Amino acid sequence: MSPRSHVSMPIAEIVTLLEASLLFVIQLLIARHPELLAAPEEAQGLRPDPPLYGARRILAAVRELNNALDGYRAVLHQLPRPSIGGDDDFPFP
Repeated sequence: MSPRSHVSMPIAEIVTLLEASLLFVIQLLIARHPELLAAPEEAQGLRPDPPLYGARRILAAVRELNNALDGYRAVLHQLPRPSIGGDDDFPFP
């Protein structure tokens, strides 16, 4: 057992970690409920059992979060970048 009370890893970009986590969630949901791969028109007429209904709701939330991450990334790319060699007292960025 590690003497540390927590485990930490360096993360280059939080958005990358969130996207990887979302992909993992999707893989777990599909492994548990392969019916999620059915075409939407096939799934419309059926009334899903509660676990499949819950899995579909989680999948919808993952899609919404993925769209929000796309918007967040777009905003990050529009922000002005700090200039190197500006009026700072520090010689490094």
